[in-house]
Amino acid sequence: MILVVIPALLVTLVSISSYFGRWVWWLDVLANFRAHYVVALLGFGVVLMTGRWRRTGLIVLGAAVVNLVPVLPMYVGSPGEAAANAPTVRVMSFNLLSTNESYAEVFEYIEAIDPAIVFLHEASRPWEAAAESIGYEVFRARSDDLIFGTLVLVRGSDVEAVSYGFSTTRPRAVAVTFRPEGWSDPIRVLSTHPLAPTDAERAGLRDAQLDFATRWASDQEGAFVVVGDLNATPWSWPFRRLVGETTLRNSQIGFGLQASFPVDANLLIRVPIDHLLHSDALVVRDRRLGPELGSDHFPLVVDLALG
Repeated sequence: MILVVIPALLVTLVSISSYFGRWVWWLDVLANFRAHYVVALLGFGVVLMTGRWRRTGLIVLGAAVVNLVPVLPMYVGSPGEAAANAPTVRVMSFNLLSTNESYAEVFEYIEAIDPAIVFLHEASRPWEAAAESIGYEVFRARSDDLIFGTLVLVRGSDVEAVSYGFSTTRPRAVAVTFRPEGWSDPIRVLSTHPLAPTDAERAGLRDAQLDFATRWASDQEGAFVVVGDLNATPWSWPFRRLVGETTLRNSQIGFGLQASFPVDANLLIRVPIDHLLHSDALVVRDRRLGPELGSDHFPLVVDLALG
């Protein structure tokens, strides 16, 4: 039984320590596996309780509950109720992966699901050229000195787009205002693709880029959205700050985990880092992940309506 006790207590320690990621960057990385801790700790706890290690089992099960609390709303929460006859706007966000060359498959999927606005992250010049062949207004958010950036495809009227820069020290964000078909008022969308927190410096830059999204959302009113590959899960400190300091609501609520990265990994290590957050003027009618399209991410597709 000691072979169960040791890993059980180790997972307990790691899972609780990951709540302090605000101060230690690698603890925040560990917070990304909050849902995995729940499953592991519940399993360990049951084994320990049945093996007469009840006191240790109770500690482990208590840790499982602590980790379950921020995960549970994704499964039991309500996405909200749309107003009667409210029109829907479909938003798609997809990290293409810089080496992806599945142009035909990606654009065939876009045409099949017909979103009103699409954000393609890590898009290069070939992707920009290929996008001209489909019936969207195309906005290139990267500057000429950069190889990759976010490519915006939008259908609607009164379209305005502003890029905030995609170099490592810039916000890596683009804001789009447009009026979808059937909508009387425009909707504002900020797409952002912060850096992956692979070391202390990049984690600090990632946090600053998500802080930019927090400030942007704090200045908005009405119908607005923050979307993109955030390189953070809902349990990461900068994500929690983004939700806690704004009126934004996580579109995962009521739709489950929908872990989007990495595609080629099993569910034991896959995590949800592709997100859409929306203001309280909007509700989610549907949220789903698309198929594998040559990337290490699944596409994220969300249908929104006025609440």
